[in-house]
Amino acid sequence: MKVLHVVDGESFGGITRLLIDLDNNMKSVDFDYLTSVNICDEWNNLGISRKTIKGKIIYNHRLKKFLKKNKYDIVHINSAVFLFSFQVVLICKLCGVKRVIAHSHSTPRINILRRVLIKIFNPLYRKLTDVHLTCSSLATPSLFTKTDDVILLKNGIYVEKYKFNQRIRDKFRKELGIEDKLVYGHVGRFSKEKNHEFLINLFNELQKNNDSVLVLVGTGTLENDIKKQIKELKISKKVLFLGFRDDIGDLLNAFDIFIFPSLYEGLGISVIESQTNGLPTIVSSNIPDEANISKNFIKMKDFEKDKWVNRINSIKIKNRNNAYKDTIKAGYDIKDVSKELEKIYKDLMK
Repeated sequence: MKVLHVVDGESFGGITRLLIDLDNNMKSVDFDYLTSVNICDEWNNLGISRKTIKGKIIYNHRLKKFLKKNKYDIVHINSAVFLFSFQVVLICKLCGVKRVIAHSHSTPRINILRRVLIKIFNPLYRKLTDVHLTCSSLATPSLFTKTDDVILLKNGIYVEKYKFNQRIRDKFRKELGIEDKLVYGHVGRFSKEKNHEFLINLFNELQKNNDSVLVLVGTGTLENDIKKQIKELKISKKVLFLGFRDDIGDLLNAFDIFIFPSLYEGLGISVIESQTNGLPTIVSSNIPDEANISKNFIKMKDFEKDKWVNRINSIKIKNRNNAYKDTIKAGYDIKDVSKELEKIYKDLMK
């Protein structure tokens, strides 16, 4: 069975990582991946954005050409942007794709115009798509209405990878030169929704009263802006940029507190990973309740910096050895999620 995953994005992030993990746990399914970059690989050189009219035209043309050349049993669209998902669905049907899955992974802010468009086009969208998936209740309205039949598919992780390990903690803290520091950590691409600007201002207050560092893992278009902000605050020596890493599970061991102040999230897979590692995980109110899988989960009601500072300073570090058990109990083991998705695919092929 061949499945094409269309990903609404230009960089490697949490969604792509999830899909690869799912792929590695399915024996009867072969995944291919299609992003804006690998379908229009010259965009970076030309400075073309898919969000522009020209970009949309190029993307649609390339997608149509790709689908006619390559045949797939199922096309699985991973996006929380209704218009993007809808246009991909239409192109799939024009190219003879028989089975299409729509999967909402996030909660972008939907203005009145978008709500109207969703309401108008939803009947056709629902007719042309075979399965509707969502990663959380907050992500559902991005693509679907209350009357749609939607399946909750949890964003699973390799639990074993994220179990706390004292030996690995000591190793990484020594390598990074932070053995005796209080370490605040964040994992996420440098984009608007991750709210790095608030995170940096928050850390600037935290570091005034303790010997601490902030470790940032990820890449993205706003990285230089954040580096400029850090330089202006004169805290460059206290912030570590580790870039893209494929050893997140190991790195989490080096952290003491995980901070995730996103403006919007479908779930926040990093929050599941951090709790699995036993990290106190403090998040914004924009993180869905489905991400609350342990006693280490702390949700803030607003973005009042002083409240965050006080709450973080009151956190007591606990034993992290058995935290992974909460993740398994909550149903986020990638092995279980893979079986569920594989069954969805097989049922669709009948």
